[in-house]
Amino acid sequence: MIYVSLPVHTQPGVVAGQLSNIAAFFPEAQVVLHVSANARFTMPELETALSQRHCRNALINPQRLATGWGGILGAHLSNIAWIRRHASCATQICLHASNDMLVRPGVARLLAPGRNFLNDRAVRPGSYWRFANAAMADPALHTLRARLNGAPVIASQLEGACYEAALLFEIADLVASASVPPMPAGYPREEVWLPTLAHALRAEVSGCPYIYSEIHRFDRVFWKVLQRVDPWLGRPGDPHHLPRRALEYAMIKSGFHRITRSLVERIARGELTGLKRAEFMSDGNNEWRVYDAANLYGVKRVPRRPDAPLRAFIDLLAPARLPLEGGCV
Repeated sequence: MIYVSLPVHTQPGVVAGQLSNIAAFFPEAQVVLHVSANARFTMPELETALSQRHCRNALINPQRLATGWGGILGAHLSNIAWIRRHASCATQICLHASNDMLVRPGVARLLAPGRNFLNDRAVRPGSYWRFANAAMADPALHTLRARLNGAPVIASQLEGACYEAALLFEIADLVASASVPPMPAGYPREEVWLPTLAHALRAEVSGCPYIYSEIHRFDRVFWKVLQRVDPWLGRPGDPHHLPRRALEYAMIKSGFHRITRSLVERIARGELTGLKRAEFMSDGNNEWRVYDAANLYGVKRVPRRPDAPLRAFIDLLAPARLPLEGGCV
């Protein structure tokens, strides 16, 4: 059986809406919720929202860890541990975030052959990715990599990645054997630790994550700009790095990369024009496949507001909900 690990922290209506979305587009999956210790709602409020939306596809992990940007790995590991203890029939575990939504049915068919779906993106010195240096300098990860014959640093989008359950259990054991101190610079550890250890364990990868992220759009344009201005703006740690951050901030505020209704419609209909041309991307010294256009089934980021127009539009695309198949818990 396929499980979805979903950390949540925002409005109960958003959580209930996302569970309804998964039930409609991915009825074969059972969702395990990790509710952040610093969530903006109470558990009774969440339970009321789930009841009102008739959500029957979620189980709530009783462990509640504090979460924040760059600190989501622990929540997923907690969910993985819960699945390991209580769901012996788990075959695969998919990873989602509270600001993604599915827009097209068929994820279960994509995952049916088994194996793993993640990016195989090597992180090297000189990368335009602003978190590359922090990831490569992470002492806890470095210790684990040394134990695994000097495994390279590998990054993958988290949302829409799917791992064999047995592989994640093995990765969780490795992580448990290492200390994970806070990093002063900070980086999305969940996007690096899981794929790095999967690569070190020689996991067989069958495809890419099935969620299209607006970050694809932003990074592609931003890195092309850096190719022209980088000698003047500098790398992290250089005296001229502040103007580079200012440029990045200005481009983020412009919103050119946001998920639009037209993009959602194209993915929902399986239209590959344009999307196919952008499957591969370079971060300055490495090219990797970001997604498989023929196997995109969702988008990120969707605003975390129950009344967001994009969220309402995606709800209209949902097929009739099917009853959830019997679980094993």
